[in-house]
Amino acid sequence: MGDGSLATARVEAIDISRRSLCGQVLAGGAGLLIGPPAFAGSASERSWNFGSSPLAWEPLEIGTGGMLLVAADVGGVPVRAVLDSGSGASIMSPALAARLGLTGERRMISGLSAKAPVMLVRDINVLLARETRRLPFAVVADLGAISAAFGRPLDILLGADVFKGSCIALDFGDRRLAVAKSGTFLAGSDWKRVMLGRGTKQELFIRASVAGLAPVPLMIDLGSSAALMLSSAYVRDQGLLKGKAVSTAALGGVDGVTINDIFTVPDIKIEGLGAASIPTLGMRNWLGTSTVGNIGLPLIAQFDVVFDVTAGFVWLRPLDPRHRLPMLKDRSGLGVATSSTALTVVHVAANSPAEKNGWAVGERIVTVNGHPIDADYTHGTLWRWRYGLPGTRVELGTDTGSKRDLTLANYF
Repeated sequence: MGDGSLATARVEAIDISRRSLCGQVLAGGAGLLIGPPAFAGSASERSWNFGSSPLAWEPLEIGTGGMLLVAADVGGVPVRAVLDSGSGASIMSPALAARLGLTGERRMISGLSAKAPVMLVRDINVLLARETRRLPFAVVADLGAISAAFGRPLDILLGADVFKGSCIALDFGDRRLAVAKSGTFLAGSDWKRVMLGRGTKQELFIRASVAGLAPVPLMIDLGSSAALMLSSAYVRDQGLLKGKAVSTAALGGVDGVTINDIFTVPDIKIEGLGAASIPTLGMRNWLGTSTVGNIGLPLIAQFDVVFDVTAGFVWLRPLDPRHRLPMLKDRSGLGVATSSTALTVVHVAANSPAEKNGWAVGERIVTVNGHPIDADYTHGTLWRWRYGLPGTRVELGTDTGSKRDLTLANYF
């Protein structure tokens, strides 16, 4: 996005792929990598060849439900940022904009399934992995729904605009990130080169085969905790729900909360690499015109990844199963918004254990198996209670003082 006038013309078309309020419900499945039998091993065994370019690695944090967090500096203010290739522009919270003393112009933007009012601010300096970028503009929008999924306030989503002019290397096995100049990555034979496209909303996409069908354009979205999203129209036209168990899930973000279908896709392949048994959202009101869906972080993190947006490619290398980000599957049916004191039910999935147990939207969970919900909930392992094996019994305490048992089960 070049000069200010061009940025203004395009901001109404920015596509913002946002996090689920019940992100853990969406991040799912026993993801099984298929393709070449050789896997990349530990950091000492895996090469990242950028020629003579120096490579300084910075730590990555994988947040609750599949959120990629990095240390950054915005306008001189240190922040924890979400790295989000699925957003055409970077999006900051009103609180961060206020700290920076920024004012701007009112605009409307498109999310995955609705539009939302935002403010546009200009000329933002971002420091990421020791490299500074000057963004011609950024969007100011409410990040409350995304923060609720994570359980603590978030300041900014760094969109595809920060990828320009750079190679961004993501080492999911060792949870680290590095940035080098565009065109410097020298891929070995263990890497697959995948062409990047740009949609009408400036979204990045690749082509992939879903369930053995012809390859289709899918947004590549580090900011999505859903392994795979597909438009309901594509799902219907291809008969992907035939003979499958289907339930529902809530998706929330800058465009509000929507209810969508959730089911399991048998496999997906990208240039011969892929995964099997992928929990998938069927988006009932998909607004994308250049893509039919979205590949999210849980699926992307089955690989080592190098983005070179300027060159028009992303490189993938399969990881050893021991080093992949788990693709978890919810077995409770409860979609929850997280706070430092409670889990608030925002959705009860159709035909799920929670629905059969009589749970309702608005109920508040304050303990899980006797452990209180507190500020550490999203940082430890307690949040994984919904992903236990079928038949696992979980005791949930509510703010009314009642204790209710919920038996986990597969429901989609």
